[in-house]
Amino acid sequence: MANEYGEGENGISGLSVIRGLPNDAFGTNGRHCESCHHNEGGWSLRPENVVERFETGLAFSKIFPRHAMNEDAAANDDLEPLFRVVDGTSSPLADVSTPAARLEAYSMLLHRAVFRTRLPVPDDAELELVDVDDPYGFASSSELSLFRRPNHMANLRFNTSVMWDGRETEPCEPLSVDLGALANTATLGHAEAAEELSEDDRAMIAVEQLSIYFAQTRDNEAGRLDADGARGGPALLIALPFYVGMNAFERTDPEGRPYSPEAFDLYRAWRDLTPDTPQDQARARIAAGEHLFNTREFMVRGVSGFNDELGRAEVVATCTSCHNTPNVGTNSEGRLMDIGVSDASRRTADLPLYTFREKSSGALAKTTDPGRALISGRWADMNRFKVPGLRGLAVRRPYFHDGSAATIAAAVEHHDQRFGIGLDSSEKAALVVFLSAL
Repeated sequence: MANEYGEGENGISGLSVIRGLPNDAFGTNGRHCESCHHNEGGWSLRPENVVERFETGLAFSKIFPRHAMNEDAAANDDLEPLFRVVDGTSSPLADVSTPAARLEAYSMLLHRAVFRTRLPVPDDAELELVDVDDPYGFASSSELSLFRRPNHMANLRFNTSVMWDGRETEPCEPLSVDLGALANTATLGHAEAAEELSEDDRAMIAVEQLSIYFAQTRDNEAGRLDADGARGGPALLIALPFYVGMNAFERTDPEGRPYSPEAFDLYRAWRDLTPDTPQDQARARIAAGEHLFNTREFMVRGVSGFNDELGRAEVVATCTSCHNTPNVGTNSEGRLMDIGVSDASRRTADLPLYTFREKSSGALAKTTDPGRALISGRWADMNRFKVPGLRGLAVRRPYFHDGSAATIAAAVEHHDQRFGIGLDSSEKAALVVFLSAL
């Protein structure tokens, strides 16, 4: 079943969704899958939706039967299950006894739509935590507070890394097994379940997750995004072929095909339009942005997970060198990369700052989130995160793992600055309208 939801930025509206996520609450605090992966947020969450749900106390606790509440949930009994101390507050010690206290306790969830991910430093890691500057006075090496966006739970067939740090990705296992494990972890953690999911429930949820697709269907100026030869919308997305390593950067992929930077061709039919009407002008702008995304070259330096993996200090690349899955934008090889999002220089007052030391060399690194390094224990994995897919992007704001880019324009600006691309204002605008049309 296809429906339209939401409104994206820059006049993009209409999000097609094929729904298939169960509304069962398997845990003890009233949460279920759609509590945090909401259709109106592109199967993620937007801050405005969180604020509305906080203010009204409405949504799922009034729609679905209540379950037995644990102590954390009981302290929030008049709030819906999205708001739970287990991961919704800035600290598990946060005061939630009054409305004013709750407003402060849930500030990160309200402002960025991020949850507190709780991870320790592995005992056998190559790194150690030597200093913590936590504005909430809680984090330590046994439980870091890492504020991350819920991954969008749609178009998952094109994923090669599950979770921002890839921690639910098991080598040599099919994606359905990874998604089943993710469902179990989420049930035990986010939903505070008393016992693990059965194998049947894991398999059922994985099947449902893999049935959800979404993509932008129309632009308020360009009209339908599948008109006059264009191939936007969900119908093509559902039928797209995919395999691990598809269109791999700078090499022949597993099916013998060489890499092509022309990873997106949804709007190729609009590239040569004569802009005689406002609608054709809007279509031409989207097509120009797509062409720029594929072809604008820049030099990539110092990107952990990219330069070091390729063995070159400098690599000439385009946007599709990382977002290489054709017409989707995930990284088909499952690369996790450091593009500077968690650098200490970008730290804001609401985020903890951690100082790590490499045990063997004594090298220091300051970061707001060490990413993959907390899973692998490898110093080389510091600050690495997955490359997200791009379809349905406009409705999924804010962007990056920590929600630090409020708009697509801000995300484009970060990439322009980080890689020294040198985009002018018209090129930035073209990229924004293209990304908003995905």
